[in-house]
Amino acid sequence: MRDMPLEKLPTSSKRKIDYREFPWLKLDYVEVEERVKLRVFKISCKNKDSKIKILVVAGLVSHFIGWIDLDKQLSEVGTVYHIESREKSSAIHSKRNVDFSMETYADDIYKITQYYNLDEYYLFGDSFGSEMAVTYLDKGYPTPKGLVLISPVKSFAFSGWMKKLFSVAPHWLYYPLLPFLLMVLKHFRTDMKNDAGTYYLNKRNMTTSKPRRMKKCALHMFNYKSEIDYSKIKCPTYIFAASTDKMHSYQDSVDIAEKIPDSTFENLVHYHKTHDRVTSNKIRDFILGIEGKEEKKN
Repeated sequence: MRDMPLEKLPTSSKRKIDYREFPWLKLDYVEVEERVKLRVFKISCKNKDSKIKILVVAGLVSHFIGWIDLDKQLSEVGTVYHIESREKSSAIHSKRNVDFSMETYADDIYKITQYYNLDEYYLFGDSFGSEMAVTYLDKGYPTPKGLVLISPVKSFAFSGWMKKLFSVAPHWLYYPLLPFLLMVLKHFRTDMKNDAGTYYLNKRNMTTSKPRRMKKCALHMFNYKSEIDYSKIKCPTYIFAASTDKMHSYQDSVDIAEKIPDSTFENLVHYHKTHDRVTSNKIRDFILGIEGKEEKKN
C-alpha cells in the first residue's frame, strides 16, 4: 500500500477512514477494564535510536484523522501513542454500564502506559484530553517528562438549555436534533470568519459519535469542576490556547498556566492552529529542549 502524502489526507466530509492507506500506522485495541477496549494508534519514530515516547490524548469524540498530521510530525523525534478514549465510537464496549467519570479516564491512561511499558514519556492532552491528563497527575500516577496541554479549562461551557436537553431527552433523539446542534455550533460556538476549520473538525466528530455514549459522558461533563492543585504539577509544561475560541475558556487556560510552576503559555489566537505543523514543530522543540537539558546533566 502506498504512503499517502499528508497534504492529501481525507477531508472532514469522510465519515469512515481506511487506515490501511497509512502503512506507517499500527492499530491496537487495549483492554482498560473488563469488556472495555480502547483503540490506540502507534506511529514508530523515524529515528530508530530515539527512546522518546509521546502519549497523545485528544478531545471529546475527536477523530485520530484530525491529528494525524501533527502526530506524524511528532514521530520524527519519538514514538507516538494516540489514545481514542472510551466515549469515542472506536471504543469497544461489551457491556452497557460503562463509567465516564474523569477519574476513570485517568485510570485508562495509566493502564495504557502499563500495556506499552512506558516508564518515561511525554503526555499531550487536548481540550477534554487536557482534563484527563491533569486528573491523571492529580491521582498520583507517574509524572511524565513533559506535559503539553491545549485549552485546559476548570469546567466545561454548556448553556442551561443544553444541559436540560441532554438531561431529559432520550439518546435516540441525538441524530434528529443534530442539524440543530450543528447550527448552534456553527453560528454561536465557532468564529466562522477566522476559524472555520474548527467547525469542520467538530462537525465530523459530532456526526460520527455514538448518542448513548455522548449523553452519558455529557452528564458527567455538566457537573465537572476542576479541583486540581495545578501548583503541584512538577514537570515542564507547555500550554496552548486560542483567544478567539468560543468552545473553551481562554481565561481558564491563562489562569492554569500561571499556577503551574514550570510552564510556558502561548496564545495561538485561532483554535484550528492547534492541529497545524507550526504548532507540532513547537511541541517537538519543547520535547527536544527537555531531552537536551537531560543530556547536559548526564
